[in-house]
Amino acid sequence: MIIPMEKTKQTKKRTDISPERLEELKRATLIASTGSSLRLSGSKVTTEQVEQILNEISKSSERK
Repeated sequence: MIIPMEKTKQTKKRTDISPERLEELKRATLIASTGSSLRLSGSKVTTEQVEQILNEISKSSERK
Protein backbone atom coordinates (compact mmCIF):
# COMPACT_ATOMS: atom_id res chain seq x y z
CA MET A 1 0.00 0.00 0.00
CA ILE A 2 1.41 3.37 -1.01
CA ILE A 3 0.54 6.36 1.16
CA PRO A 4 0.31 9.69 -0.64
CA MET A 5 2.80 12.33 0.52
CA GLU A 6 -0.05 14.58 1.69
CA LYS A 7 -1.08 11.96 4.24
CA THR A 8 2.43 11.55 5.64
CA LYS A 9 2.84 15.30 6.03
CA GLN A 10 -0.43 15.48 7.97
CA THR A 11 0.75 12.74 10.29
CA LYS A 12 3.96 14.61 11.09
CA LYS A 13 2.01 17.74 12.08
CA ARG A 14 -0.09 15.89 14.64
CA THR A 15 0.52 17.34 18.10
CA ASP A 16 -2.21 15.86 20.28
CA ILE A 17 0.04 13.11 21.68
CA SER A 18 1.83 14.08 24.88
CA PRO A 19 5.62 13.69 24.99
CA GLU A 20 5.22 11.10 27.77
CA ARG A 21 2.81 9.01 25.70
CA LEU A 22 5.08 9.28 22.68
CA GLU A 23 7.99 7.91 24.74
CA GLU A 24 5.79 5.03 25.95
CA LEU A 25 4.86 4.19 22.37
CA LYS A 26 8.49 4.37 21.22
CA ARG A 27 9.56 2.03 24.03
CA ALA A 28 6.78 -0.46 23.30
CA THR A 29 7.74 -0.41 19.62
CA LEU A 30 11.42 -0.94 20.46
CA ILE A 31 10.58 -3.93 22.66
CA ALA A 32 8.24 -5.52 20.12
CA SER A 33 10.58 -4.91 17.20
CA THR A 34 13.65 -6.22 19.02
CA GLY A 35 11.79 -9.34 20.17
CA SER A 36 10.51 -10.00 16.67
CA SER A 37 13.94 -9.59 15.12
CA LEU A 38 15.51 -11.94 17.66
CA ARG A 39 12.82 -14.57 17.09
CA LEU A 40 13.27 -14.31 13.32
CA SER A 41 16.94 -15.09 13.82
CA GLY A 42 16.04 -18.23 15.79
CA SER A 43 16.13 -16.99 19.37
CA LYS A 44 13.56 -18.26 21.84
CA VAL A 45 13.54 -14.99 23.80
CA THR A 46 10.15 -13.73 25.01
CA THR A 47 8.90 -10.16 24.86
CA GLU A 48 9.12 -10.04 28.66
CA GLN A 49 12.79 -11.07 28.53
CA VAL A 50 13.52 -8.38 25.94
CA GLU A 51 11.86 -5.81 28.20
CA GLN A 52 13.95 -6.98 31.17
CA ILE A 53 17.16 -6.72 29.17
CA LEU A 54 16.30 -3.23 27.92
CA ASN A 55 15.43 -2.16 31.48
CA GLU A 56 18.86 -3.32 32.67
CA ILE A 57 20.58 -1.48 29.83
CA SER A 58 18.60 1.64 30.66
CA LYS A 59 19.49 1.41 34.36
CA SER A 60 23.20 1.01 33.64
CA SER A 61 23.09 3.97 31.23
CA GLU A 62 21.48 6.16 33.89
CA ARG A 63 24.27 5.35 36.37
CA LYS A 64 26.98 6.72 34.05
